[in-house]
Order: sequence, then structure tokens, then C-alpha cells
Amino acid sequence: MYEGKKTKNMFLTRALEKILADKEVKKAHHSQLRKACEVALDEIKAETGKQSPPHGEAKPGSSTLPPVKSNTSFIEADKYFLPFELACQSKCPRIVSTSLDCLQKLIAYGHLTGSAPDSTAPGKKLIDRIIETVCGCFQGPQTDEGVQLQIIKVIQHPLDRHCCSYHEELHLKVRLIY
Repeated sequence: MYEGKKTKNMFLTRALEKILADKEVKKAHHSQLRKACEVALDEIKAETGKQSPPHGEAKPGSSTLPPVKSNTSFIEADKYFLPFELACQSKCPRIVSTSLDCLQKLIAYGHLTGSAPDSTAPGKKLIDRIIETVCGCFQGPQTDEGVQLQIIKVIQHPLDRHCCSYHEELHLKVRLIY
């Protein structure tokens, strides 16, 4: 269980630190993004401190393999999605690409499920907001190629899951974009 949370925190921490290190984020019009990243990093560090295994009890394992998917390793998506949503809205290809890359990894490894209710839109699930945010990164033919590739990678995982209730709606959104 600790290994799964460690992997999740590694993805989140590296992505948030990379976003914060970008020179665009230091500009005044990205102050909301900068603040959201800082708050998320502080929460992750506090959470990591609480979950560290006692000294000498760390399990040996491969850090190259994704953790086993289990309900105990799911991320509280509402808690950490905001910085990535703001990064996707930044229109800076480097920041958008970093955000999409982390979202793709979190979805692929089962840490970000989007099954929680969306706190900003009653009656909807968070996955709807995630997909809208990802699809919103596409700005037409002038969209950076790296961003386009990351968009495809992110939406590929929900499309591959035929059992998901949002499968048909997602297909429709993807068709509208591409």
C-alpha cells in the first residue's frame, strides 16, 4: 500500500515542481496556478510525512513497475486536480504538456479515477471535468504537436475502458475535436 502512495506522490510532486519551475508560472497572470501548485505540494508533503513506513519496514520492490491497482491507493482527485486544470488552461505548451503527462500517468495507473462527484458542478462526476479540461487543451490546427500527443495519450485510457459509463460521451467529444 505504501509503494502505491509513494508512486502517486512521486508523479504529483515531480509534475507540480516542474510546473512551478517554468519561467511562465513566475509571471503575474499565473499567480492562481502558482498558488494552487504550492498548496498541493504542501498537502502532499504533509500527507507523505504521515504515511511514511516506520524505519526499517520499507518493502523492497521495483520502482519501474506501476503499483497494483487497489482501492487503498486511489487519489482524492478533487484535492489535486485543480493545479493541473489551471495548468491546462495556461496556454503555455510546456506547462500544458507537463500537466497532461501527469494526468495520463495518474489515470493509467489507477490513481485518478474521476468517480467522485464534481465539486464545481453538482450532479456530474469529476471525470467529466477532467475530460473537458483535457479536450479544452486542443485549440485547433495551431495546437502544439506535443500537446496534441499528450491529449491523445490522456483520452486513450478512458476510451479503452469499455465498461465506463462515460464511454459514448467521450467518443463524441473526441470526434468533435479530431
